[in-house]
Amino acid sequence: MSFDFAQMAAAAGRVLLVGLLFGAGLPALFAIGLRLQSAGTGEVGGEAPGTRRPLLAVAGWILFAVVIAAVLAGVLFITRLSISHYFGISLFGAGR
Repeated sequence: MSFDFAQMAAAAGRVLLVGLLFGAGLPALFAIGLRLQSAGTGEVGGEAPGTRRPLLAVAGWILFAVVIAAVLAGVLFITRLSISHYFGISLFGAGR
């Protein structure tokens, strides 16, 4: 039995990258969305109270939507075999 260390290192690198993306990337996007939402409604910064910037608020909502879509896609990916078994719907190519 021989081990291909280069292939194992590449696989470990992919796992690390995905872990960083979902473990730190999605919370970071959520935090940036909160900051943009607050700046868009005029609640933060050195500006006069009530200064609204709607484009920043919209950018915050877009980031929230991206985070929600990623979480939903993750849940659907994890449950794809159960969904396929019980409902006959093949998600992510989960057909048997």
